[in-house]
Amino acid sequence: MKSFDGFSRIAFLASAVFLVFCAGLILAVLQLPPSGFVRDTIAVLKEEIRGPWLRDPKIVPRVYPGDGVTVHDAGATMDGLTLVQGMFENGAAIRLYDMSGRLVREWPMEFYEVWPHPTHVIPEKNLPKGKFNYHTQGLEVNPDGSIVVNFAEKGSAKFGACGGVEWTLDRMTHHAISRNPDGSFWIPVKLDPAAIDPADLIMGATVAGIMQTDNFYADAALLVSPDGEILREVPVLGPAIAWLAAHQDFGRFAAMKPADLDPLHLNDVEEVNAALAAKIDGVEPGDLLLSLRNLNALAIADPVSGEFKWMKSGPWIGQHDPDVMDDGTIEVFDNGLLRKIPGRDYAGSRILSFDATTGETRTVFPVSQDETFFSWIMGTHQTLPNGNRLIAETARGRVFEIDPAGKIVWSLVLPSSAKTAALIESAIRIPDGTIPADVWQCNGSTAVALTSGAGTAATESTQ
Repeated sequence: MKSFDGFSRIAFLASAVFLVFCAGLILAVLQLPPSGFVRDTIAVLKEEIRGPWLRDPKIVPRVYPGDGVTVHDAGATMDGLTLVQGMFENGAAIRLYDMSGRLVREWPMEFYEVWPHPTHVIPEKNLPKGKFNYHTQGLEVNPDGSIVVNFAEKGSAKFGACGGVEWTLDRMTHHAISRNPDGSFWIPVKLDPAAIDPADLIMGATVAGIMQTDNFYADAALLVSPDGEILREVPVLGPAIAWLAAHQDFGRFAAMKPADLDPLHLNDVEEVNAALAAKIDGVEPGDLLLSLRNLNALAIADPVSGEFKWMKSGPWIGQHDPDVMDDGTIEVFDNGLLRKIPGRDYAGSRILSFDATTGETRTVFPVSQDETFFSWIMGTHQTLPNGNRLIAETARGRVFEIDPAGKIVWSLVLPSSAKTAALIESAIRIPDGTIPADVWQCNGSTAVALTSGAGTAATESTQ
């Protein structure tokens, strides 16, 4: 469903209000429950009148001045193109920027153009009601310049370098996509409530109750081929419950939020390397590192059975994007809290390094009070070949690069309105020479015009 402007929008709202009134009157007279039509129309009205959640300054506040590249320390950056996944002023899109902030390529993410007649989103009420009623989360770029994208809880799709859908994965995939060396992907997936093992319906959860929410009651990890075929489905919730029961970890049972029907909130899946496997007894290369946000926990599971081999809660809070490093340490986007708490140098989010052998942690960034940052949701980080790091500060609309000493050497600020920031779900730097830039030469040009209302780059260079 498209958004409306001017007279058309007013006419739509008036007509919708009248139809809802009439429908409500009929239902009241007949003493019937509200229909799906009425509920869906009310949802659209709320969005059109109140505005989408991504435009709420309390959720995505605009805290950084400028629009475009505001810091560029020439010579200190890992030069290349930056792929940005976000909710912008005109909806969900994937954008490709150069180091000056020039928009090189844009892939609009239109759900109903990818799935004109979707049947895989369950319950049906969770289908998008408008262009600001969904977002994307999870992005990977392939060597040929194509991209694979998750529409959050609504499926995955591969788009060619110049657009066009090459395949779709019609499952309720979400959060993250991890590309393996052989070109396959690990992707979290939300299960159809009817397919949940009854033994996993803990603490009063019911299929009927789950059908009334849009939360992630039961997840699995999908191994997906380069062509979009499901190679394996690995359970997560059942093995997590078995691990907690075996370890008598009732404290974490209590943290599983049964009332919210979102016990784990799996938000990332990544393969374990040999260096990490060597640090933990019983863990093998190829096992799966899982991020369980609602338990503030990382876990390692068998890549076939899903059986848990290891779990660690904290000191991270609401974490995202754990990465296995070459030396076997784990570095994670620790979302944290907007206040200083014991064990932390600063309030806000941080990039944290964890050694599973010693249990030691080290804050990689920020390194001073002046560089604090915060995103209460999402967030990604990427280690670059020169030792720099790219960070997506999701809820404040900023992508920035730091050097090994923690100095910010490049910053891209993306607002969506005078009061709100764009929601930046993830960002990936593609270093020069990694992928030939001409793969994005579409219709004879590498550059595309910024859409109406988009900002222009304002570069401030420091030598």
